[in-house]
Amino acid sequence: MTEPIMHNNEQIMLSRVADSLLWVARYLERAENTARLLDVHLNFMLEASEELAEKRLADLRKSLSADEQMLDCTAEECFDILTFDTQTPFSIISNMTNARENARQAREQISSEMWQQINKLYLYCRNKGSFSLWNDAPHDFYLRVREGSHLFQGVTDATMNHNQSWHFIQIGRYLERSLNLVQLLRAQFEDIPLTLQETTVPDQYFDLVATLKSVSAFEAYTKVYNPNPQPRWIVSFLLFNEQFPRSLRFCIDMIQRSILVLSDMTGRGKDTRLHRVMGRVASNLSFDDMTDVQDLSTYLDNIQGQIYTIHDMLYDTFITYPIESEL
Repeated sequence: MTEPIMHNNEQIMLSRVADSLLWVARYLERAENTARLLDVHLNFMLEASEELAEKRLADLRKSLSADEQMLDCTAEECFDILTFDTQTPFSIISNMTNARENARQAREQISSEMWQQINKLYLYCRNKGSFSLWNDAPHDFYLRVREGSHLFQGVTDATMNHNQSWHFIQIGRYLERSLNLVQLLRAQFEDIPLTLQETTVPDQYFDLVATLKSVSAFEAYTKVYNPNPQPRWIVSFLLFNEQFPRSLRFCIDMIQRSILVLSDMTGRGKDTRLHRVMGRVASNLSFDDMTDVQDLSTYLDNIQGQIYTIHDMLYDTFITYPIESEL
């Protein structure tokens, strides 16, 4: 992908590969996010009251953008659909299938170890024995999916040239992660006042801890604040922390870094709308704090809209650009 584009056929091939690599990362990140949310909710159901468990289930559907499609499903039906239903586009198995197919289409750009890992994880999810394991020990199944995704990320960093292809994978991963986080924050905190107060009600404490665990953030959060979770602190940590790899600020910084490198590698100028929007979002998350979040829903809507704009501009700049721009 580092060779200059000289004619239309090659431009189409490179656009196809870049698109596939970006979506490999997005689908795999989406599968891992779904597995983590389902696993956290299963554990939460063991400790919470029936009323709060129902609320968490509704929040779970919102977090996965599956609220309307699964409104009348029981908890067991939701878990079954979100894990194994091949007709449901947001299920784990659907995302793994799409990730593997995109990896196959970009097979010449990824390492053999990457292909082996994603193929192994896909075959594990499709195996009939995995369905039996999920029935008997769902935590073990979801853990295997999460660990498989993490292993793919590690193998990618360790065995792939950190060239254009690698940066498209990075962008895909952090784009999906940032959108998943925005959706989670909206589902969990849209109707909760972001005030500081002592968390003394067990249900409330378990609910906030489950939210942190939904993004693998509980231990990292307690190292910055304390084990008494507060909605305001949680939102601040997940939006603005520059060191936690699942915070919105960290994700946007990583996307911006890869876009800047791609601009240098491809010779495309940095005075474009993509870089302006990217810089604006990164700057806001770097300098904003909770005093700037007057209404969380409005703030998240604004961020989400800018992320979608970045996605569209990324395609216009690096993937679906006209051949005349290269000639």
